[in-house]
Amino acid sequence: MSNFVMLDYIHETQEAALGILEKRAEICGEFAHDFAAGKYGRVLLTASGTSYNSCVTAKYYMEKMLRVPCETITSYAFAHYDKTFYPDMDLVIAVTQEGESTNTIDALTKANGLGIDNFVVTEYLNNTCTQTAKKKVTIDCGREFVGPKTKGYTCTVLTLFLMALEAAKARGYVDEAAYGDNVSRLGSVLRNIDPVIEKTKTWFEAVREEFVKCEKCYVLGYGANVGTAMEGALKSMETVRYPYFWFETEEFLHGPLASVKPDVYTVLIAPRTYGYERANALFKIMHDQNPHVYSIGVQDGVESDHVLDGGFVNDEDFSVFEYAIPLQLLAYLTYTARGIDLQVRNYPRTREALPTKAKPLQR
Repeated sequence: MSNFVMLDYIHETQEAALGILEKRAEICGEFAHDFAAGKYGRVLLTASGTSYNSCVTAKYYMEKMLRVPCETITSYAFAHYDKTFYPDMDLVIAVTQEGESTNTIDALTKANGLGIDNFVVTEYLNNTCTQTAKKKVTIDCGREFVGPKTKGYTCTVLTLFLMALEAAKARGYVDEAAYGDNVSRLGSVLRNIDPVIEKTKTWFEAVREEFVKCEKCYVLGYGANVGTAMEGALKSMETVRYPYFWFETEEFLHGPLASVKPDVYTVLIAPRTYGYERANALFKIMHDQNPHVYSIGVQDGVESDHVLDGGFVNDEDFSVFEYAIPLQLLAYLTYTARGIDLQVRNYPRTREALPTKAKPLQR
């Protein structure tokens, strides 16, 4: 198990996600019951790193299902900076895959001190966060013994989605027909993960030599896929170890576009859902002027090997589960093509000087 690499966990994602979907009532039952019985007026999603990106991705669907504002706050800001809390109406959901993030432990400790109801969303282990939080929801996807998380990201987002869906059902916000429709659509998208993996591998061979030379890149997305862009950029920064920045596509137009020189790469996340017409127009005009513009998703009016036709379902609510996969693979395939050894850390002494984990990864 300890010899696994990112690609192994990417390949485990579909089966793990479908397993979580199947066990959704068991996994999310306590949360659904508590939310339905409570009088929560706001959900605070707090986390760090990949877990924080999961929260950003899940926020919009959770708001849609729970019918309350869902705000994302980094664990450090929650614990040490933010001051405006309402214990009588807030519900804190802390997210941490391994459950040993020092900042998330501090955030939960603060929530407890303020008397705010809280859940931790984490692995099944009896980790420090489960010992700190009032209640727990399990990310039931198995361990992931590599630094850059992939399977865990997708399964965390899915767990947050299902928590919201089960709570909406328990509270009567969705009837049986709407609930069944959401489950069916989710299943269709999740079963498409493996085909997307294979199509992405084939696509990468056509652009491999270009991405091996990439040293600066922008990753763009709309709506919930801003979280996808954040996570895609993070995966490449962790592995390829060059600057990969993320932007909401519209914010990219307000200044950052001016910094795109011929050696700067741009990757657009372009599902045929929210924002597609704008993304399509942007891709066309940039593709005509820059040799390093790429699209995850078909672009109308453009035939180019820079466009990944992943055979996506393009569900309005659930595209995030398909479009994260090519970005995870792009990170893995690029860093392995460059021959980068992830065991060699650029700044090895920072871990000791600025610890971020309460305990080492349990094996």
